[in-house]
Amino acid sequence: MMISTKSRVWSVTLALTVGLTASACTGKDAGSGAHANTSSSATAAGTPAEGGSKGSTQGSGVFYDGFEQQADNGWKTAVNDSTDSRRKLSLTQMEQQPGGLLQRVSSPTRDGHYALQATVPHQLGSFRSEVARPPVPMGSEDWYGFSIYLPPTWQNDPQGNILAQWHAIVDTARTAGDGTGQPPVALSVQGNQWRLKMHWNTQGPDFKGAGKGTRTFNLGSIKKGVWVNFVLHAKWSHNSDGLVQLWQDGHEKVNYTGPDEYNNKQGPYFKIGIYHPEWKSFNAAKYRQDTAATKPITVYDDAIRTAQGAASYKDVAPH
Repeated sequence: MMISTKSRVWSVTLALTVGLTASACTGKDAGSGAHANTSSSATAAGTPAEGGSKGSTQGSGVFYDGFEQQADNGWKTAVNDSTDSRRKLSLTQMEQQPGGLLQRVSSPTRDGHYALQATVPHQLGSFRSEVARPPVPMGSEDWYGFSIYLPPTWQNDPQGNILAQWHAIVDTARTAGDGTGQPPVALSVQGNQWRLKMHWNTQGPDFKGAGKGTRTFNLGSIKKGVWVNFVLHAKWSHNSDGLVQLWQDGHEKVNYTGPDEYNNKQGPYFKIGIYHPEWKSFNAAKYRQDTAATKPITVYDDAIRTAQGAASYKDVAPH
């Protein structure tokens, strides 16, 4: 689950040719932000509560992928199942495999004619089917927009499924507070509830030390058979200047200031798809106990946008 050395750090020259646009996107205004309990200390060009920014992000660019074409598009696959040969396949290679765990599908879709389908087979040792973006710098301010579709056949599993996460990268030299195991920010479905869970560490020797911290935000009940739109705004820091804001279908559900990362040199990387850790090979007992999920897990993702720096809600919100 971790990328642990600089040798695994993504190449900054990854081609982002297909689905990449440097122009801003216009979108719907968000809700009133009634759940906000702190004021933003970030320097973004407006928040939905302020009406958003009408400018563009041409300086930093907006990455967009609606999976309209069969291309890697800068994504890296993260698949763990009982078939070892699948783990090293690119997104394009996996899409070309009949019955692949990551597939472009024509239904359901949120944007355009295609979406990404992620599947985790119901078998011990199969627990992850995700695509990941390159990491961002520590201390950067980033925006992420995406839509997730839970099919009508979705199984309400108390063990939970992480459907989007921002995962830490451990420094090559293990400095105090290096994150291992838990993602700094994870969006999941547990039972029939959406949740956003955070982990951080302000001091060492590791994330289980004196500086550890966690916080969970309950986002409400899931809806099956509909697209749910999310926007996450974050400033990544293991200090008090960190920031996490989350909007769900235009309504602000999280407005948090404080540490939101481990004490690493590199910032997190964004992954989307399915991660079900209780089905790992060494969790055989938990796998057998999981009577709520007895079939493969499938989820759909679409309308993914990311932006860095002087961006806004409207630049990345699904529309």
